[in-house]
Amino acid sequence: MEHLDKSLLPNIFDFIANTYPFSLLDQLSLDAISTSIKISYYSTEDCLIDEQLCSVGLFMIRSGAIEQINTDGSLRSRLGVGDSFGFTQMNKKGNSDYKVVFLENTLLYVIPRQVLDLVISKNAKLSEYFDSKDWVRLSSTHKYYEQQAQNFAVNNKTLKDLCNREMTIVSENDTIRDTAKLLCKNNSYAAIVLDNNKITGIVTKSDMTQRVVADNTDSTLPIKTIMSKNVVYIDAYKNTLDALELMFSHNVKFLPLVSNGELIGQITTTDLLQNTNLQAIYLLGHINKAKNVSQLAKLALQKQEIFTTLVKENIDQNIIKVVLTKIQDSFTKRLIELFKQEHGEAPCSYAFFVAGSSARNEVQFLSDQDNGIITSDSIKETDFDYFKKLALFVNQGLDQCGYSLCDGGYMASNSQWCVPYSTWLTYYNKWINSTDGQSILNIAVFLDIRYIEGDEFLVSKLKNTFIQKASANRLFLANLCKNCLMVRPPIGIFKQFVLTRDGQNRMSFDIKKQAINLVVELARVYAIACGSLATDTLDRLADACVHGIIDESSKRELIEAYTFINHVRFNHQYKDLMIKEKLSNLLPPEILSQFERNHLKDAFRIIAKHQDAALFRYVG
Repeated sequence: MEHLDKSLLPNIFDFIANTYPFSLLDQLSLDAISTSIKISYYSTEDCLIDEQLCSVGLFMIRSGAIEQINTDGSLRSRLGVGDSFGFTQMNKKGNSDYKVVFLENTLLYVIPRQVLDLVISKNAKLSEYFDSKDWVRLSSTHKYYEQQAQNFAVNNKTLKDLCNREMTIVSENDTIRDTAKLLCKNNSYAAIVLDNNKITGIVTKSDMTQRVVADNTDSTLPIKTIMSKNVVYIDAYKNTLDALELMFSHNVKFLPLVSNGELIGQITTTDLLQNTNLQAIYLLGHINKAKNVSQLAKLALQKQEIFTTLVKENIDQNIIKVVLTKIQDSFTKRLIELFKQEHGEAPCSYAFFVAGSSARNEVQFLSDQDNGIITSDSIKETDFDYFKKLALFVNQGLDQCGYSLCDGGYMASNSQWCVPYSTWLTYYNKWINSTDGQSILNIAVFLDIRYIEGDEFLVSKLKNTFIQKASANRLFLANLCKNCLMVRPPIGIFKQFVLTRDGQNRMSFDIKKQAINLVVELARVYAIACGSLATDTLDRLADACVHGIIDESSKRELIEAYTFINHVRFNHQYKDLMIKEKLSNLLPPEILSQFERNHLKDAFRIIAKHQDAALFRYVG
């Protein structure tokens, strides 16, 4: 190892200053690191092990390439220019967790442990990045994305800062007429009904039109006779994103704000749109008013603008998926309503449901459509024609709105997935007790279902019955788990290749199949095992933690891995849309930044570790 040649200092400083996370440091800290650097040269097939790695410092690859080999002989990772290693060994003595083999003639910059410890102690931005836990390092990426975002400040404002404190408040026994006068006087969108200082209802101007004028209701009756009693409200210290998500979830345009249980103000979609660039709420309104499929297809063009705005402003990826899901739901519901306007109400009880990513509230820009119909067992043979036409109308309409037809035919227009409740029950019983490939494929799609329109009880009853049987069937859980583990995450990114677990190099990796889906599938196994009815991946992980299937640390690891990988996917979809490239889940290594490469390796390790744990738990 050689000490620093002063003539090399400008090059070293430039390399350090442009390598994340050191790029976050101030000039003084960068100077301290750059002047302490020691330079090491190694030849092909040289090796570092034990005391050569333990308690030394951080090794940064300036040129060349190395392999990390675990103590059991398995490949840990391959690293190239800009990658670093050694920080997990800094507090170890004696034996190291791995050895380093040099694949090429390699130049290393070595930051001594004492210097790195000092800089980390004075810079919180580095402490998380160099934490020994993968999930803590991944959680630090949130700050990076915040720094990269534009106009992000507004999304961190609390609703308390934005709300309107001038409210129209009435009591339950105030008359409809007096309430209407007060709404007009105050030019208010809604009146909040209080009883003993507690919110008991809400009445909007729309309610006045639909429930009073249209129904010819006596205006001298108390307002409690027409008010909406299931009031959705929000804590005043939540932010605008929380409010938007709640509005999307409950399809409301108005929220009372509470603080410590007391009403302090109100917020409307107009208030939020004045403070953000989000146009999704306006789109939902136009969808609900569309008169035909042609109008819906034109409105669907706005999805791209909404998506790119959300990504550009660094909106949390979970909220982006919720927004995109609500938009797809609105198109689906409007298509069903348009069909009923022309063909009348359904001849018997039924439920239209969505499956797959739509059911999990995880729609993204490349999502296709998966759905089905459950009819009442009392359906007559002649009534099936109505539902066949409904399914075909909705599926073709969604296709025109940018939600492509499912390649596997998992849609309501396929007569196999438009059947009575008892037939669906027979399907699930067969899938649970079968190990053939087609049954596994079918159950993988219809394990996640969510009600959209019709009789919600048909969907909830089917889910309840299935979960009860599946959670008690150890063989089914074992088969489901083995199916999940047929795909493994890559070990990492090496030069212009993706390194697979069998030591092979690939030109690209599928971020959906080789990363995102793996967390989705693990969460699904955990959820079924604990009898959870949740469909959202994060909710499933939370339920699994509550029921002791995984611990708090495991939940956090998987959430951070899942969140980061989705950030990577959305950011690259955004970039492709900006340059009018065709979107794909395939990511070639050369388009990934060093920051993304480093943290993807952390995410891959977390997923692989939990796959192994699930295999041991359910398969043995």
